[in-house]
Amino acid sequence: MINESSVVSFKRISRLVSATVIAFVLIVCIFTATAFAGVTGEYDVVINDNGKEYTVTTEETQPIEILNEANITLGANDKLNIAGFEAGEGGVITIDRLNTVYIKYDEIITDYNVYADTVAEVFAEIGISTENCKIDYSLSAPVENGMIINVAGVKTVILNADSTSSSISAIGSTVADVISLAGISLDGDDYVEPSLDTAIEDGMEITVFRVTVKTETRNEVIKYSTEIKQNSDMDTGTSEIEIAGQNGEKQVEYRVTYINGREASMEELSSTVTKEPVTEVKIVGTKQGSVEPNGVQSAKGYSLGQTIKGKYTHYCSCAKCCGKSNGVTASGKKVYTGMPNPYYVACNWLPLGSVISVNGTNYTVVDRGGSGLSSGGRIDIYTPEGHQAAIRGGTGSCSITIIRLGW
Repeated sequence: MINESSVVSFKRISRLVSATVIAFVLIVCIFTATAFAGVTGEYDVVINDNGKEYTVTTEETQPIEILNEANITLGANDKLNIAGFEAGEGGVITIDRLNTVYIKYDEIITDYNVYADTVAEVFAEIGISTENCKIDYSLSAPVENGMIINVAGVKTVILNADSTSSSISAIGSTVADVISLAGISLDGDDYVEPSLDTAIEDGMEITVFRVTVKTETRNEVIKYSTEIKQNSDMDTGTSEIEIAGQNGEKQVEYRVTYINGREASMEELSSTVTKEPVTEVKIVGTKQGSVEPNGVQSAKGYSLGQTIKGKYTHYCSCAKCCGKSNGVTASGKKVYTGMPNPYYVACNWLPLGSVISVNGTNYTVVDRGGSGLSSGGRIDIYTPEGHQAAIRGGTGSCSITIIRLGW
C-alpha cells in the first residue's frame, strides 16, 4: 500500500532540487559571461599630462571617466585634446595645463600664464626671443606651475607709447621683442622707430607712432583777389576802392592723417564752391604831387634844397631783405609785395618823413637799414614787385636833392 503523503512530499522535493539546479546553472552562466566580457572590453589609453605620459588600462569609453579612473583632475582653464583618442580602441588623451611661471630679470619678476610644456615653449608663447640671454633652465626643461626662470643679459630701454613713457628691462634682442614684452599691439599703419627688426641697445629710446586716417569735410574761405587800376590824375600814394572785395566759401573733403593724435598730413579729395568771391577793384594814383613843406631848414647836417651825389640799391618786403616778413617799416608804414609803388626809400642819414628827389623822382624816407645806409647819399629803394625785381633793379649812382626834412 502506497502512502500518498509520502508521494506528495517526494514530488515537492524533486521540484525544489530541479529549481535549485537551474538557478545554479544560470548563476554560473551569468558569472562566466560577465567574467569573459570584462576580459575582452579592456584596452590601453595613453594620457599625456602637460608633457608627462601615463598608460592606463580601462573599460571606460568617456575621456573624463578615464581621467577620473586614473585620479587625474582638470583645472578650470586646462584644455583637453581628444583628437588622438578613440573610445574602445585606445590612443592618446592630451592635457594642456594652464601654468603660472615667473620670469625674473633685473630684479623684476613678471608672471605669465602659459600652456607651454617646455621652457622654450614658454618664451615662444609670450613672444620673447631668448637670443643673447642666459637662462637658468635648459630650454627643453618641462614647465612646472610656479617655477621661476632667471634671465641674464638684460638691457634697459625707454618706451614711448600711447602718451606714456616707461623704462623697460628687455630680455629680447630686437625692438619687436620689447614691443611684445610691453603687450603693445600695432594696428593698421602704426609704426615704430627704430624699426621692429633693429637690435636693441642699453639706453635706447623706442617710440610707437599710432596712425589714424580720417575723411573730413571742412568749410574754408576763398580769399578775394585785388585788381589794381592806375589813375594818373590822382597823386602817388593815394587810392580808392571802386568795388569792395568779398571772400568766398568752399567745402573741401580731405583725407587727413593723424600721428599720435596730431594732424600730420592731408590730401584734398574734392572741393565744392558754395559762395563765389568778389574781386576787389582798387584805383591808385600815379601822379607825382607837390610836397607840403614843414618849415625845417636843416637836420643831421643836411640842408633843405641840398644836392649830393648818392648811391642806390633795391630791396623788397621779404624776410631775406628785411630780416622779417610782416612788412612794417621803421616809420610804421606797411608795405607788401604787389602793392602800387609808394616811392619809399630806406636810409639812416635823414629824418624819417624826409622827401628826396632821386634822378628827378620823389621818394619818402620811411625805413632804416644796416650800417651801410648810414653813409651820406646811400639809399635803398623799396621795390613792390618783389625780390627778383629788387635784384634786377641792381645798384647805381644817382643825384639826390633834399625836398623836405622830416614829416
